[in-house]
Amino acid sequence: MEWTKKIFFYFLISNFVFSQDSLESLLNPINDDDEIVLTTFFSTRIINSHSVELYDPGAMDMRISHRFGALNTGFYELFGLDQATIRLGFEYGLTKNMMIGIGRSSYKKNYDSFIKYSIIKQRKKQKFPISIVYFTSLSVQSIKKQQENYPFSGRLSYCNQLLISSKINKNFSLQIMPTYVHKNMVDFTSYFNDIFLIGSAIKYNIFRSTSLNFEYFYRLTDADISNQSQDTFYNSFSIGLDIEAGGHVFQLHITNSLSMYEVGFLTETNRSWSDGGIHFGFNISREFTLK
Repeated sequence: MEWTKKIFFYFLISNFVFSQDSLESLLNPINDDDEIVLTTFFSTRIINSHSVELYDPGAMDMRISHRFGALNTGFYELFGLDQATIRLGFEYGLTKNMMIGIGRSSYKKNYDSFIKYSIIKQRKKQKFPISIVYFTSLSVQSIKKQQENYPFSGRLSYCNQLLISSKINKNFSLQIMPTYVHKNMVDFTSYFNDIFLIGSAIKYNIFRSTSLNFEYFYRLTDADISNQSQDTFYNSFSIGLDIEAGGHVFQLHITNSLSMYEVGFLTETNRSWSDGGIHFGFNISREFTLK
């Protein structure tokens, strides 16, 4: 059964990659005068989630992400400022349609890697004004487990997304993100190994190089919380401000998600906006050209 799933998965990926040219030519016949729409978003990230933006071939980005503790931890923790969770990542443009990346988070001492592949690029004169990017990631938790001889395969989780966006005008962009997450092992039998979500995001330029962003993920599959765990999971909701300055993009935001990799913020957000369980955070990225 496991081999059947793997064969199906690789077949699906192969079809995405090898049918890209025919699909794009079908939906968006390319003319020499039909320019690709640029800067749908300021960064490869909207807030937590990825955008349809990719780096050019040979471009590398170093990204530092930081989340403080929750606001409702009170004055003793200085409303979260005494606590810190970080992720350090590197992203690299392989081709004009493909980007890869790796990262390490202090949250559950997680290592992650991802691939983004552009299927369709929005063009100014096309019939269907959208961009579509396929995103897939692998996460590995290295945190020590209480259970002895915990299998390595049980530490693995996967995320697959279609990023579908449209730049409506020079100030307004939106993105829809159907999402599938699979965890090889879960902590309680009341949790699902397979979780489906739908995400949405909006970017609105308030100045030429400054935008206000909103991001929300709705869990279509929810855990049946029982007495096995005291955890309650919530939908991830974030509000952010992007400031572009040369080769830097500063992202300031508030979010109820502590984790900064896909499997974490999509399925393990255990704080709510309604009770003050929000985190202040920021992302800083710096792009380099290697060739």
